[in-house]
Amino acid sequence: MRRATCCALWLVMVLLVAGPLAAAERVVDVHVHFDEKNPNFIADLVKLSERLNLTACVLTPHAHRQTVAEAAKKHPGRIIPFGFVDLDNPEAARQVEDFHALGYRGLGELEFVKKPYIDPAYAPVYERANRYGWVVLFHTGIVLREKFDEPEEVASYRMRAFHLEEIARRYPKITVIGAHCGNPEYEWAAEVARWNPNLFFDLSGSTLVKFRGRLSDFRRIFWWSNTDEGTATPEGSKSAFVKLVFGSDTGLDGIEEVLERYRDMLAACDVPPQAQKLILGGTMAKILGLP
Repeated sequence: MRRATCCALWLVMVLLVAGPLAAAERVVDVHVHFDEKNPNFIADLVKLSERLNLTACVLTPHAHRQTVAEAAKKHPGRIIPFGFVDLDNPEAARQVEDFHALGYRGLGELEFVKKPYIDPAYAPVYERANRYGWVVLFHTGIVLREKFDEPEEVASYRMRAFHLEEIARRYPKITVIGAHCGNPEYEWAAEVARWNPNLFFDLSGSTLVKFRGRLSDFRRIFWWSNTDEGTATPEGSKSAFVKLVFGSDTGLDGIEEVLERYRDMLAACDVPPQAQKLILGGTMAKILGLP
């Protein structure tokens, strides 16, 4: 009887400690594309999210807005709905209103633009995102080529990381996130993030594969840790690396591998544990008001 009582007390203590710890170690993935080809996408995502203690910002085409809105209401700790719009679509601003009416929290991944991101034609979308205090995820850097046998109106220079500086300054209520950290213009990405408290980048895509044998090189890019050479940071962190957030940009079966790549990079760069928690989830949890 005494042994059973001790075991029960031990279990209670573990649960009391593990509960807050689990909440503190939540991972927030800002870059999860809704998979239109997978009819079980929502169920598969929730299952994965429960296992990894993951909250996914689901980048959702307008046609699927209702499906993801309903899933977010059912799984508020696992799914945050972000809407995808084509900035060159004349209906883009109206579609933003549709997303807002359904409780969406942001936009992304904005990409394949026909003009640079800062073109005035895109202002109606940014103005609405600013009004709503949304998070907006932009593709930055090199972009894939989908069609090899026909012309494409696509060019990477229109999506360079330094364009996000102007957006962050003009629309201070938007949390601006650049996907892929400007690949290959990482220094530009880091420097514009350094002086804009509402601008962050993720390291999704090929970057952490490309840097696999030299992950410590990121210390040269995010160089201003423990200096006064930057702006306000989440929780006043002294680590320059807190200008990064976690984004996977992969299928559900690849998220865990990308997470491990992030952790390998953070370890190689001696990023402090508290800063790592901010990067992997803490910063976005606060921005999105997650419990």
